[in-house]
Amino acid sequence: MRAQIEILASLQTVDREIRQQNGVKQGLLGELQAKEKEIQTKKREIELLTAASSEKEKLRKEKDRVLQDESKKTMDKRMRMNRIKNTKELQALQREIDQIKQSNSELEEELIGLMEAIDAIKADIKAKEEEMAKMQQEWQQTQQEMEAQISGIDRAVSEAASRRKSIASQVTGDLISRYELIFARRGGMAVVEVAGGICQGCYMNIPPQLLNEIIKSEKVTLCPSCQRILYYKPLVAQEKPA
Repeated sequence: MRAQIEILASLQTVDREIRQQNGVKQGLLGELQAKEKEIQTKKREIELLTAASSEKEKLRKEKDRVLQDESKKTMDKRMRMNRIKNTKELQALQREIDQIKQSNSELEEELIGLMEAIDAIKADIKAKEEEMAKMQQEWQQTQQEMEAQISGIDRAVSEAASRRKSIASQVTGDLISRYELIFARRGGMAVVEVAGGICQGCYMNIPPQLLNEIIKSEKVTLCPSCQRILYYKPLVAQEKPA
């Protein structure tokens, strides 16, 4: 059984390597997605500003058309005044012209406000477009580097998976399934050494009788505290000098 557990320990080394590589990959993928989202958010801001600018431009054109029509009415009424001799009619017509002038003055104020708002939006759009262009330019280089890094990780994981398959084929019975269950539940640490009577997974003391069973390695022994597979690595006797 000692040999089987040592094989599991070797398998664990490979599995932890795969786990670590996949963790790095997930981090890189998350960064890629976050940056893409940031660029898409900036793009959406530009689209919303462009839509707002278009709406205000439509409103400006409509008010400008109304102003032109009202100005034409004012001119027509002024020409009518030259043909009217009745004082009362002249006064009534003058009041109409004054009302139109007041309305036109208000329209002109609104038009000025709209044009200022449109100019401000366009300036904001230009600034955001420049920001996005810079973001995309900087990101393009970084993205290529990260994608190359991810490809390297995929190759390393593929190679490690081949090694894992070879090692796992040496494990007999249902030991591999027990190992994988513990590995998943215990954060990638299923097989741990006992050193100085202490489990190196949870650092709890191992009872002496259980320690003797671990040293004998006649069966699979789990830590009473963390439920990890325990093994004992005997000290290699040093050769005395002649």
